[in-house]
Amino acid sequence: MSHHHLQGGCACGRNQYLIIVPENIPEEAAQVYFDSGRDHRRSIGAPLSAWLRVPLTWYQSHTRSYYPDESHNAIRRTFTPLHAPHSQRNFCGFCGTPLTYWTELPPEEADFMSVSVGSLRGEGQRLLEDLNLLPEDVDEEALDAQAVITRRNPPLSAPVMSPAADVSDLSRSYNYGTVGGIPWFEEMIEGSRLGRLMRSRRGVGRSDDQSTTIQWEITEWEEGPTEELEMSTGTSVGDGAAKRKREQATSEGRSSQ
Repeated sequence: MSHHHLQGGCACGRNQYLIIVPENIPEEAAQVYFDSGRDHRRSIGAPLSAWLRVPLTWYQSHTRSYYPDESHNAIRRTFTPLHAPHSQRNFCGFCGTPLTYWTELPPEEADFMSVSVGSLRGEGQRLLEDLNLLPEDVDEEALDAQAVITRRNPPLSAPVMSPAADVSDLSRSYNYGTVGGIPWFEEMIEGSRLGRLMRSRRGVGRSDDQSTTIQWEITEWEEGPTEELEMSTGTSVGDGAAKRKREQATSEGRSSQ
């Protein structure tokens, strides 16, 4: 039986995990869901969080220490809120990346683990669509159109360049340092206020071997009314003219004295 592997981890790389997804996924065995509840908002530090709910048997994790005094418990931290003793949240004790959420309320949920979608590698995030793990109310036709656009214009990623390589030999890695967004998520928020805010992007990418760093800023412009621009321009011109008049009057006053 063939399997799909979804890899992820924390920002510093000390925590890494692997989700082994079988070829024929049982119905309701795994799914992406979004939550804006108080507990998730406070733990993630964002108004909306995305999670991948999978059976515990699919999930494997391990830690990696960079220094001799780093223990497993120090790297993989577990937090249990006082008001929710039935739940556990795992995060990196060094970089703070939220990793997983587990609860035994209701009791049947104890057999599942919720993994933060943001901690998945870029390749795994995009694979969620192909595995049909997205919520059912996503427009599949719109996603297909977005997938075609994505294949024609692949997302930017951190380039990997050897010191002696020519620019024409520039290679890209989509497993690490991916700087593009998640196509299916961007399609979900298209036309919303959040979608409009995300049209202006900036960031920094770095290659795996640390030899190359790129910086970028992308802004989409739309044609529309220019009254606001004209008003602001007119105001600045008016202020400049008034300033020049005051300076001229002051100069003339000094001359007359």
